[in-house]
Formats: sequence, structure tokens, C-alpha cells
Amino acid sequence: MLDMKSVEVSAPATIANLGPGFDVVGLAIENYRDVVHIELTDDKVISFEIVNNTSVAVASKAEENSAVISALKVMEYSGVRKGFKMKLVKNVPVGIGLGSSGASAAAAAFAMNILLSGKLPMEVLVKSAGEGEKVACGAPHLDNVAPSLYGGFTMILDVEKPEIFNIKPSVDFSIVLVTPRVSLPRNKTEYARSLLPKKVELETMVKQTASLTRLIVGLMSGNLEMVGRAISSDFVVEPARSIMIPRFYEVKEAALKSGALGFTISGAGPSVFALTYPEDAENILYEVLRKFNENDIEAKGIVAKPSWIGARIEEH
Repeated sequence: MLDMKSVEVSAPATIANLGPGFDVVGLAIENYRDVVHIELTDDKVISFEIVNNTSVAVASKAEENSAVISALKVMEYSGVRKGFKMKLVKNVPVGIGLGSSGASAAAAAFAMNILLSGKLPMEVLVKSAGEGEKVACGAPHLDNVAPSLYGGFTMILDVEKPEIFNIKPSVDFSIVLVTPRVSLPRNKTEYARSLLPKKVELETMVKQTASLTRLIVGLMSGNLEMVGRAISSDFVVEPARSIMIPRFYEVKEAALKSGALGFTISGAGPSVFALTYPEDAENILYEVLRKFNENDIEAKGIVAKPSWIGARIEEH
């Protein structure tokens, strides 16, 4: 690899969990990408700048930002300590369940690894980006940073190593992504986790495991109907978190009746998403927005596409 002093990398937004795959399954989506530019310097000083194109404030102190911490972790695992200038262009919406801090962390880890001659394998970049996420959100969300790095669908096979399985099925689908305007605590991710049950009944666990199995088999075989049914069949997390989203089950029913293959909460919410065939996406988007609006809930949405390329160098 060429000896580079600077590089610019982007990494996509993600949808975590995908129903029964809590904390282990994620999908990269192409519509939003954070961009990180890093330039190595001869001193050991860290310079950090943010261009925030979202409507929500993000951590502006280097020691509190997932991108900077992620880059430092890559240096640590590489046995290198240098100074650098980092510019983060924030495009992934913050606090709505799209892995915003994870995208920043993924882009930074990928960029720093390139500048250090690409010594580290992707699994270590996932670990580094997870450490960045931990600073921003209180916990490393590998189901966000992994798909942002790899692209496509990822499954966390071992959280500690970590070990990642990446799959990019050759099927065409769209994601209807809708964000209702709701009032939530400032630390939304922590709040969303506090809603989860501390114990799960054995019968519920068996049903959840069956749904996760259906999700994996569907992804491996490229069976969208199977994937959609699995996404809609979360017996643990969705029931606990649905209270964050007014009229959630009415909206879910409207989406499924309109042809959605699957529907659930995106990550920690409050965004919701539907898996759909491309030709049905616009109508499903209309019906989901209509259902929210008729209940006096302001919402906005887009038709998104999967990102089969995760973190990538941006050429100029």
C-alpha cells in the first residue's frame, strides 16, 4: 500500500437488530454517509473539526467524539502514536436509530487504518469503532459499526473477538424508513435499553430463537418473504420499545396491509422501517405517513436502498 499522509473516507448509516437479531444483526443503507478526512502530522497533537449537516448537536470535544476515539484505538492496536488533523462531516441523522455515531466511528477507523498501511484486519476495525461508540453512547454497538464498515448485512458471531459474518444477497429490495417526531430523553439509546426486560420467559425465548433462525436462513437463501416475516416477529425488544412510538402497532398493521414484507423499529428508534419490493415502496411510505398523520403524529420518511459497500475512500 502506498505511503499516504491524508485520506477521506465515508461510511453509511445502518439499521440495527432487524427484529429478532438484537445487538447482533445489522444492515447498511446508502442514503446517508458520514465523511471523515484525516491527515497525519509530525507532532502528537490532535486537531478536530466538525461540519454538522444534521439538526442535532454532536460531541465537539475530541475526547468525547466516537470518530476520534476510534482513530486512536486503531493507532493503539497498530502500535503507533502520531498526531493527526481530523475533519468530520456529519450527514447521518443523529438520535433516530440509524447508527449515527457508529458511521462516524467506522469511517474514522477505516481511514486511520489506510494511513497506517492497512495493517489491521476488519474485525479489529470493528472493535476499534465499537470503542468509539462506547464513548458516544455508553456501549459498543457492533451491530451498527460492523455493517457500516463491511456494507450489506452483518451478523456478530462472537462479541468479544469480535467475529463477523458478512452477507450481500443478490436480491433487489427497498427500505421504507420513517421517523415520527416524538419526545424522548436526551440519552435516547440508554433510555431505550432501560425499557428492555431483565428476564425472558422460556417460551418467549424459544419463539425469539425461531425468528432469528428464520432471519438467518432468509438472508442466506435470499428469500425476502422469509426475511420480512422474521423482521416482523420480534417477541422481546419490539414489545418493550414500542411504547416510545405512538400508535406503533396501528402503523405496523397499515404497512403490512400495504404490501410490506416486514416492519419493525430501526435500532433503538424512534425510526421505523419496512422491508419491501422496490415497486411497492412509495405506496407503503405513503400509507405509513398517512397513518401517523391521521393520529396527529408528525413524521417524515424516505425510500432507502441497502449499501453493499461499507466504508470507502472518497476520490476527488
